[in-house]
Amino acid sequence: MGMRFCMLGSGSGGNCSLLETGRTRLLIDCARLGQRYIKERLEELGARLDEVDGILATHMHGDHVDGGVTYPLCRKYDIPLYVHEGSVKDLMRRSDKFLDLERAGLVRRFSSEPFMLRELMIRPFEVTHGAGGWNRDIVGRPVGYRISLIEGAKETAVAYATDLGGVNDGIVEAMAGADIIALESNHDVEAEKKSTRPKFLVDWVLGPRGHLSNEQAATALGKMVARGGGKTRHITLAHLSEDCNTPELALAAVSGALQLAGATDISLCVASQKDLSPEIIV
Repeated sequence: MGMRFCMLGSGSGGNCSLLETGRTRLLIDCARLGQRYIKERLEELGARLDEVDGILATHMHGDHVDGGVTYPLCRKYDIPLYVHEGSVKDLMRRSDKFLDLERAGLVRRFSSEPFMLRELMIRPFEVTHGAGGWNRDIVGRPVGYRISLIEGAKETAVAYATDLGGVNDGIVEAMAGADIIALESNHDVEAEKKSTRPKFLVDWVLGPRGHLSNEQAATALGKMVARGGGKTRHITLAHLSEDCNTPELALAAVSGALQLAGATDISLCVASQKDLSPEIIV
């Protein structure tokens, strides 16, 4: 096995994904889904919490990092929590429990530069997300990840970004050519506008620090696939709004963009809030 990837749950009700090689098991985010749920879903995949080598945090919103799930799992199983140095202050604001985690040596800081975690190369890349600017919300410095297993001249990679208000050329470049791409496809624009949500929330979701629409995700994925030279084999659409989107709408938008890009042989699936996504092995 090169790499295995599966999302345990994705959405505003909580996020957690498993990425593993033959030697290393990582979680990307770990919050709100419940300790028992995460434990049981991992066991369904043949994995255990005491075998997890680290949790990579994307940002400090409570559906990605929290004191009720992230902290106790890290503390009980001695799992290091990897946090961008620009997010540490907001991690402590999220919950004072993380002060205890830091005292235990389980908060590991990284910068925006690539770093090694066991045999994996972790390349964080900055994304825009959060209310009114990343330094005025408990959000920290939001990032996505390109996680690579490099064996000689061969790179096997997963590119992951689930909360971002827009996609620039830097993000396209960071994610292009990954074997597996996990990207948010949060909402249908018309459904968002017609929803009963407060105007401030709708404006934020649709704004540059909110979430990607189906159309934005489709456009971005078309560019990533084209720039990747045919290397991408699997795409998982993530963080769908339960109120303002459906899997059918997201799949239709992205499928159309992939067809236009001539990428008709890529497997495409949607992650749900309370169930395992299809397991992908590359």
